[in-house]
Amino acid sequence: MRIGLVVDSSCDLPHSFFNEDGIELMPTTLRIGDQTFEDRRNKDQTIAFHSAQTEQKADFEVESIPYSSTQIENLFLDKLVRNYDHVFCLTVTRSRSDIYENAMKASIGILGKYKKVRQDAGIDSHFSLAVINSCNIFTGTAVLAAEVMRMIKAGAAPSVIDSRIRELVPHTYCYMVPPGLQHIYKRASKRGDKSINWASFMLGSMLDIKPILLGHMDETGPVAKLRHFDAAVETMFANVTRAVWAGLAAPAICIGYGGDPVAVQKMPGFQRLQAEAESAGVAIHVAPMSMTGGVHTGPGCVTVAFISDKHTFEEKV
Repeated sequence: MRIGLVVDSSCDLPHSFFNEDGIELMPTTLRIGDQTFEDRRNKDQTIAFHSAQTEQKADFEVESIPYSSTQIENLFLDKLVRNYDHVFCLTVTRSRSDIYENAMKASIGILGKYKKVRQDAGIDSHFSLAVINSCNIFTGTAVLAAEVMRMIKAGAAPSVIDSRIRELVPHTYCYMVPPGLQHIYKRASKRGDKSINWASFMLGSMLDIKPILLGHMDETGPVAKLRHFDAAVETMFANVTRAVWAGLAAPAICIGYGGDPVAVQKMPGFQRLQAEAESAGVAIHVAPMSMTGGVHTGPGCVTVAFISDKHTFEEKV
């Protein structure tokens, strides 16, 4: 059976997952000021975008437009129903985007129209799909996608993959440290999101306080506030290292960076995490943060995600 996976462009996986492993992409359209373009996770374009963002202010108008139900339906009927027998559609959290609802709506049309498409292509077997809300953002979606691909390569049946991923969603943690609060505060306030209020923004800016944010089960908010970016990043990576010691529920860690991902190698706490992950047989996937994520977090933001049923955050290195 041919099993495929499709994700939206906010899923922070390295280019190899899309180019070599064949993960399909639903691009997000970005409107920044008077410019409109698609985020297709091109590595060079994405790194250049984050670099250019450093020179821009956060008060310009930004809109991210996910694939509509019609676009998703067309993607499946034009390509996916011919290339695969079962497709997993893994989306960013429904609390931050309409992509999950759009995919669910599209699935009705896809299942009602695929038979003729497959028959015309000389394929007589049935087609099926599953839409799964990752309940997370950025690398949080990515680490689940990495596990789907690992299970596909291992020859697991769709029903086994489906139940396993849904079981892992509540145990998926995505931590994030932004180098500044301006982008996050401006974007969040325009959406009515009060996870960072005006007082926190002003105090944090004056005292160089950096929050460690957690994405988990459709919610995003601060779990700690530390002085200085490096201290926050080291604490974040220390928590992932302790999760590796305790044993992860899936053998992967995903890291996203709003810039050239080579910079992650020099961040405090990364080398220790890398050594412990290697000893435990855990793969670390480092990728540029998507442009879709970058317009909301600002350049230089670091995220890391893992899956654990034993994890508790601790504010220590």
